[in-house]
Amino acid sequence: MHGCCHAKQTIIRSTPVVSNTVPRGHLGFWTKAVLSVSLAISPTNLVAQEAPDGPIVIDSIAVRGNLRQTDQTIVASGTLNPGSAYTIFDIQKATKSLWSTGQFKDITVHVEGEVGEGVTLVWEVDEQDLMRNVGILGLNSIDPDQVMDTTALKPGQPFSVSAVSEAKVFIRQELASKGIPFVNITERTENISGREKEILFFLEVEEGSRVTIADISVKGNTVFELDELRGAMAVKEEGFMWWRGGIYDGDKLAQDLTQNLPAFYASRGHLDFKVSEDTLVIDPETGKTRLEITVDEGPAYHLASFSISGNREFSQEELSRRFYGSENRLVENPEELPVFDAGHFEAVTSEVSQLYQNAGFLFSQVIPFINPEPQVDGEVRKVSVGWEIREGNPAYVSRVNIQGNDYTHDAIIRDKIFILPGDVYSQERVIESFQSISSLGYFEVPMEVPSIDPNEAGDVDITFNVREKATGALNFGTSVGGYQNGLSGFIGYDQPNLFGKGKSGSMRWDYGTYMNNQNLSYTDPGIFESLVSGSLQLFNARDRFISFRSGRRKKLGGLVRFGFLLPNARFTRLYTGYGISQTSLKLMGGTPNLDNSLFGRPDATQSTFSVGVTRNTQNHPIFPTAGSRQAVNFDFTGGPLGGDGKFIKSTASGSWWVPIGVAGGNPDQPGSGTTFALGTSLRFGALKGNSDPFPFDRFWMGGVQFGESLRGYDETTITPRGYFEDRSLEIYDIERMGQAFISATAEIAMRLGSQMSASLFVDAGNVWNSFQKINPARLYRGAGLGLQIVTPFGPIGLDYAYGFDKIEPGWQLHFRLGPGA
Repeated sequence: MHGCCHAKQTIIRSTPVVSNTVPRGHLGFWTKAVLSVSLAISPTNLVAQEAPDGPIVIDSIAVRGNLRQTDQTIVASGTLNPGSAYTIFDIQKATKSLWSTGQFKDITVHVEGEVGEGVTLVWEVDEQDLMRNVGILGLNSIDPDQVMDTTALKPGQPFSVSAVSEAKVFIRQELASKGIPFVNITERTENISGREKEILFFLEVEEGSRVTIADISVKGNTVFELDELRGAMAVKEEGFMWWRGGIYDGDKLAQDLTQNLPAFYASRGHLDFKVSEDTLVIDPETGKTRLEITVDEGPAYHLASFSISGNREFSQEELSRRFYGSENRLVENPEELPVFDAGHFEAVTSEVSQLYQNAGFLFSQVIPFINPEPQVDGEVRKVSVGWEIREGNPAYVSRVNIQGNDYTHDAIIRDKIFILPGDVYSQERVIESFQSISSLGYFEVPMEVPSIDPNEAGDVDITFNVREKATGALNFGTSVGGYQNGLSGFIGYDQPNLFGKGKSGSMRWDYGTYMNNQNLSYTDPGIFESLVSGSLQLFNARDRFISFRSGRRKKLGGLVRFGFLLPNARFTRLYTGYGISQTSLKLMGGTPNLDNSLFGRPDATQSTFSVGVTRNTQNHPIFPTAGSRQAVNFDFTGGPLGGDGKFIKSTASGSWWVPIGVAGGNPDQPGSGTTFALGTSLRFGALKGNSDPFPFDRFWMGGVQFGESLRGYDETTITPRGYFEDRSLEIYDIERMGQAFISATAEIAMRLGSQMSASLFVDAGNVWNSFQKINPARLYRGAGLGLQIVTPFGPIGLDYAYGFDKIEPGWQLHFRLGPGA
């Protein structure tokens, strides 16, 4: 008799074996197994013996049943090593590790041998078939590669029921979105000759007919017209234009029947409305479908009374005003009771709940009630509505925590948090803080929603969770040819979060045959941990302008600027600064030195003191969707400051953004979808005094690269004398400069996360020779579409705009570096 026949074994099966009595033997310590692992002891182990204390040493590991994978691969996946001691819980963990590979249909583990004489752990496995190739047949309306790119069903992977199910669900959903709701999907496998445990896997798809909604009919509607009901539905009939394809979508239809139509009627007082029946009548040959809906409209309820109870923090008048609103829904004539608008009531209930949240009543409840009154013959149906408010006690902030900032210092993030320990909780300030931290640009977006954790005292701990991202960027590029056929390029380094303290620094060198610029800058948002910010910039520039070709400008200098947070105005800062530079404007060889030239002027020293105020509540520095930014700045040059020239340059700007919708994304994850926003901006500037030594401090307009932006027009073509082509000989370069300007933009933007934006825009603007000549009714207009993305080299964009007021109106393509217009 072979010795193995008497080997004592403990078998750990993937399917539990339930046993009430487990004999004790040499391996009796395994009897501690719990949950999904139990013991089955061979008859030779039924002799009572003392169980050893603690784990035993596994002398060797064997693998049986494997055909595709090597013993070494399976042993490594099992995470157990020969010569080490293990308990039953270690074996359980190793079994789970093997299952997690997805390579097996079944796994059994047992041990052979006597403790002290050599114990072997044996993995007995039944491997899953390897899908050498995956074919999706009969799928015509979507690309089969899209299925495998999106789901876990991929060639070269072991067969997985979950992966196949995921692929089927994806196919059905994609086809349904294209109006093909009826699909038959079958599975088929083929063995590969000479290759055990390897198969060819196929999904065979039978697409049904495309279902198109050709007609929508409604029965039972006596109050509202059919077109009104169709307008309230997401499912639309097939129309003449391409966007009215009439594609059948089961999810949208369900939404119409359970949400959209009931909401439409409820907002008009029909609280008892219901859909009695819905039927799809499909032509099997054409796929044309008639949707028949039967409704029971029910009576219209009129508002009899509105009441509030339980409110102490806010007055009856203040809360009632939110319900009645600007339309004054108060009933002055009892005989003319207004129709009850359930949609409005639901919206203002949410507003009042938010009002209490912002006032610190985190655990408050605003409980709406709608009570129909008994029917009285000859009278309209009436309803009494109101709120039962349970305010509770205001919650105070106990702790404000920050997690995940491995590099950025807490103080930098806390400067962006507008709610502090000891404050009354305010949801509005939590949201503002969340948006402010996100706008720093130091962390991955979308950020995780802050967690609000109540404690035993009824107060809350607020935790802002961030994930650091790389912020420094080494930028470089070069080109041969281009302007004047020269060699040009740039190299630089930008770090907006130096040392994790929010300080920013940049170095950049632009070089070329007609350009040699060096720039060094440093900004500290809190000098010596104070509320005073500061920046320093040094520059040495030698450049030529594309639009002004008759000379070259050299400028050497620097500037320093400080910012002060104004009291009781956390979004507003006062800035002061001083700059000094030496400017040289040289004519190119062969160009006559004329009084009307921008160049050929004496070298000049520019000494400038600046003061300005900025208020910024925008939720993103480049792609805002909410908030506003206003800035006013005055630059005083010369006079008592010394240097050449003597003038004051004033500029003002404002931009305002409001979100108008969100598509996709996770509703619980702000910023994860595509946000649509409406934005407007306005800029103004005026210069008074003698700026002759520094003509480039004046205003010029057109294009996007230099001066004031106006898309749809070439650079510097908008002048105080009107529109002139770029190389027109009818105007001198200096005449293109103005002493005042106005520009305005309105746009609808689609923010694709925080790295890309597309927009439709309208621009308008003009320049004048003096402030007194400004005429807002005489503006040059442009409109078009734009695309902007954030790259390691900074924001870049393309704008394609139509200039309406050119001599020959037409389209203009603009390439833009830096933030948009």
